[in-house]
Amino acid sequence: MIRFMISNGRTQGASGGGRWAMIFGVALAAAFGIVLMAVGVGLALLLAPVVIVAGLIARARLRRMLREMGLGQTGADAPRGPFQRRPADADVIEGEYRVVEEPSRSRQRDP
Repeated sequence: MIRFMISNGRTQGASGGGRWAMIFGVALAAAFGIVLMAVGVGLALLLAPVVIVAGLIARARLRRMLREMGLGQTGADAPRGPFQRRPADADVIEGEYRVVEEPSRSRQRDP
């Protein structure tokens, strides 16, 4: 990168009070950080109970809905849930199979 510096040869300090400006900038940044932290903690203290209460209400509604569907009950007379398997028939053997065909060389050569 080419830089051109045009000056009369004198060197100047950064705006006269460099040390005080730097101290003031650091103090201002620290104060801003403290203010942001205080606001964040305040919001957390205000919103945490709201989120906890909303979670408890949602949990109660979900449990009631599942109970109405019959998913929370146990015992022989409880209705079968949609994700439970039905009793297996002794005459039926269940299994999974997959057909894997390897391409033979004779099929590839004969057009």
